[in-house]
Amino acid sequence: NGEILSGHQRHFVATRMGMKEVPVTFVPRMTLEERKAINIAFNRGTNDMQNSDAPDTLQLALEECNVFDIAEAMEDQEEAYPCLNAETVSIKSFLEVNKGRWVPYTRNLSQMLRKRGIQMPVVATKDHKIVNGLGRVELAAERGDKEISVVWITDEQAELASAMLNFLSMDFDIHTRYADLLRYNSFRRVRRVRETLGWGFIFAHYKKSTVKEYDVTKPENAKHWKNLYGTSVVDFGAGHLTETMILRSIGVRVAPFEPYRIKEKDVIDKEKSLSLVSQFLSDVAAGTEYDSVFISSVLNSVPFKKDREHIACLCAALCGPKTRLYAVASARSHANWKNLAGCNQISERRLKECLFRLDYEGGISLGDFQSKPKVQKYHSQKEFYELFQPFFERVQVGERVHNVTAICAHPKPINPTQLKAAFAFEFDLPYPDGNRMGLVDQATQAYEKRLGIKL
Repeated sequence: NGEILSGHQRHFVATRMGMKEVPVTFVPRMTLEERKAINIAFNRGTNDMQNSDAPDTLQLALEECNVFDIAEAMEDQEEAYPCLNAETVSIKSFLEVNKGRWVPYTRNLSQMLRKRGIQMPVVATKDHKIVNGLGRVELAAERGDKEISVVWITDEQAELASAMLNFLSMDFDIHTRYADLLRYNSFRRVRRVRETLGWGFIFAHYKKSTVKEYDVTKPENAKHWKNLYGTSVVDFGAGHLTETMILRSIGVRVAPFEPYRIKEKDVIDKEKSLSLVSQFLSDVAAGTEYDSVFISSVLNSVPFKKDREHIACLCAALCGPKTRLYAVASARSHANWKNLAGCNQISERRLKECLFRLDYEGGISLGDFQSKPKVQKYHSQKEFYELFQPFFERVQVGERVHNVTAICAHPKPINPTQLKAAFAFEFDLPYPDGNRMGLVDQATQAYEKRLGIKL
């Protein structure tokens, strides 16, 4: 239908230079969500860069290249589109000449584009040194391709071409352009299934390093757990309701909150989601006293600081004088973040991943953008303390097994303005169909009844 998925700037410059035509590759029809995801992939998957690169590092690299001086020294070319003169060449020489230069991240993104029927030529000098397209060559070799499409450039053009093809990337303001997309894609994926309690429910007492060894359904463990955490709890960000069901099986009363319940294939079931939130608000309105409030792992995927503050505010308002809040999130010491921060830790998992760093906030990565881009937040202990300190008199922060942890007690007096803002956010969350939750009034009434105040 003519919508540009990648190449807006190239089209703009061609128009400004008076060109009447531009080369175009057409792709199969896609949904809006798929188009957004492929737009992200184009802006990362066509550059030979590390997954630790972000607009800040790319801008620095570009400035160091002195591209204006390089361009000024080169002669203008009559041919505006050398890509139209691509040749099909044996892949063998490229593998020999570029040995040791491969970047798994670019290969993974090339695979993602190729699955969409998008294959771009490699840019190389005549000695077979690749200027742009390392990932495309690596993928082609893995797939057993004997030949690959190549655009040849001269040695004199190589430095400028490398800068233009590898260091130019969109400003990547995904956090403003696609804010709601990141919010409703924060749900726990189908593949992320637990059979035991997660760290958030046991870190305060369980000292071993693997959660799978802890079975709370054993009578002695169930008794011990209930003695520590009580028999009436909140599971905030309940995901697949795994922990909710496990705790209910041992006689614990659980009020789960999950705005993005999913069906098969990672599709949000809006009807079930709204029903679950309404049940949660009914429990809140009933004045149920909670011994513990658990925020287990949901803070990993909440994309924005202000959103996380709203969650902390809402959960604090559920706490009485004796309630404890337990929270867990991925730490900056996590292997995934170390990889994204530039540490060289190659693993089988990393060889297959498509994650990259965003720079709108510290500790932010983006992944899963084949169709549903998802943010991952890696916290420092300082950030975790600052998240909960405005709402509790006592905040104890620590770190266990690459997770930051918080135990909070003695909630501070409620700030009505903050709480109203939290309602307006959390109970009017967006959904992929373009509509919103629409439960702000119900939430306001529930909390007013519970707290005995007028908001």
